[in-house]
Amino acid sequence: MKKKIPGSSSWLVLLLIFSVHAAFLQAGERQTQPQPAPVLKDIQVPIIHVKGSHYEAGYQIGTQFKNDILREVAEMKKSPDWKKVRAEAELFLACSQKYLPEYVTEVKGTADAVGLEIEDIFPGLCEEIGDENYRYTRGCSDLIASNDVTADGSVLAAHNNDTSPATQDSVAIVHYQVDGEPEIVAVGYGGLGISVGYNSAGISLTGNQVYSNDMRVGVPRLLLVRKILAAKTLGEAIDAALLKERASNYNQVITDASGEIYSIEGSATDYAPLYSTDGYLVHTNHYVAPWMRKFEFDFNRNGIASSIVRYNRSTRLLKKNLGRITVDKMKEFLSDHVNYPGSICRHEKGIKTTFSVIINLTTGTMHLARGNPCEVKYREYNFFAKK
Repeated sequence: MKKKIPGSSSWLVLLLIFSVHAAFLQAGERQTQPQPAPVLKDIQVPIIHVKGSHYEAGYQIGTQFKNDILREVAEMKKSPDWKKVRAEAELFLACSQKYLPEYVTEVKGTADAVGLEIEDIFPGLCEEIGDENYRYTRGCSDLIASNDVTADGSVLAAHNNDTSPATQDSVAIVHYQVDGEPEIVAVGYGGLGISVGYNSAGISLTGNQVYSNDMRVGVPRLLLVRKILAAKTLGEAIDAALLKERASNYNQVITDASGEIYSIEGSATDYAPLYSTDGYLVHTNHYVAPWMRKFEFDFNRNGIASSIVRYNRSTRLLKKNLGRITVDKMKEFLSDHVNYPGSICRHEKGIKTTFSVIINLTTGTMHLARGNPCEVKYREYNFFAKK
């Protein structure tokens, strides 16, 4: 025989059921309510303007970044291998003097301004020397959209630059007005070397470190970057990226204001000219062209999984937003955390996004955030915007 539940107990059971139901409803409402946007930090980035001859521009860079450059050289000199590194860099210097003398003159101006010999600061431009030390501290993600796929017909080049957290405070902008060259806006670290940039001829350069196994003595790839940004045409930029006497190469992503997009996957001895046929292009830190895979240095040791995920995630984000891509959309993409901490917006212990940039080649403007874009506001810069 079943026992009857006393009336008071029945009411208690019903009350408990209603309480639990109400709690679930409240939890559901909380989950569906929009979360407040994070408060982003507003971090100013130093800007310097240089003009005149190559030597004068270099001298002005040295004057304005003197402390940063002296600090970097002092750190290099602490290495027990400093004498060997300096001697090896002299070989790269001799090659650069032969094939890109104008940019050696620029570096000479910087050295004179800080009171050092050029042989003391040139090793800072030779990433190819002692490559075991830099392999694990760099990575980048590029998302490029032509006027065929953006919402307003703009050409957008978006890039996250991933380096050691210690480099973030030295991010700076240099505005070049050098005789005989287009005006250049470049973003880099502490005045020596350029990471990304664009010029008044409508050429942008972003790109990614790739890990090639055929590095050699030659013109350092950081000087190639400077030469590419001086180009007045797409063809000149590609020629600069493929300088035969190069010591190594990045993957150089070269875009022009008409919406032409090339990804020049390079090593010291070979290259793959990848062209965007769908109006957009993505690249991260591994070789995509099958015949370049043989140059991939120690595939497993370099955290290549992060690069593969960032590449595929970036492709998906662009592809599913074709026709709706804007500067604000690109900011969202660059803040993406799929595969965190090895995501597009990187937060790993030894490597993070230290700056994020979106170049609008149609308007001639640049949006830049120093730090992770999920934490820092983008500031807009207009150095030579088209009227």
